[in-house]
Amino acid sequence: MIGIISAMQVENEAILSLCKDVKEKKISNHLFYEAILSDRKVVLCLSGVAKVNAAMSTTLLLEHFPIDAILNIGTAGGLKENENVLDCVISQKVVQHDYDTSALDGIQGKGIYSNADLRLINMAKDVAEEMNIPYHVGLVASGDQFISSEDQINQILSNYPESLCAEMEAGGIAQVADSYGVPFVVIRSLSDIAVKKGNEMDFMEYVAIASKRSAAFAQKCVAKCSI
Repeated sequence: MIGIISAMQVENEAILSLCKDVKEKKISNHLFYEAILSDRKVVLCLSGVAKVNAAMSTTLLLEHFPIDAILNIGTAGGLKENENVLDCVISQKVVQHDYDTSALDGIQGKGIYSNADLRLINMAKDVAEEMNIPYHVGLVASGDQFISSEDQINQILSNYPESLCAEMEAGGIAQVADSYGVPFVVIRSLSDIAVKKGNEMDFMEYVAIASKRSAAFAQKCVAKCSI
């Protein structure tokens, strides 16, 4: 069974529209949807925003359903000049950029890293190529901050220069998945590129396009997933 985690209701609803035999379940005020997608059993999870919500949802998902793999879809802000709005970022690793105990632990106290599953990475790459979506594979920076200032961007890139994008849920999902030994991959659509000017898209226009495309992406991933 595949778990598909999204932060926003509009993303979750776009995937639900492609499912059949949907059964809603509420566990500790978190919503889950058992369904059939691409003839496979899936559980859709609406995590809410930020790492703690995402970690709670992922823990409940893994405690209450027999999950073999996790797909985390959603939105992020791009951090590289060669990226464009609506490009796709596929996680090779996730780092919690706001985790810092270096005052006590030295350099080892900066960031918590989690590795995505190679099989799921390659699956996502295949889907991006089939859908003709430009994609980038690498480090996803995750933290409990909406990144909007130049100082925030510079701090992330100073500490984690390989970061392709910044978002708010993947760190919690990845750390819980690691703890349970469940393979995961994070797939992010880029809503803006922080290091470029004049690349913004109206957010409501972006959400309408990105949610529909992310749902189709997830559907193809489920069909291809061999885990």
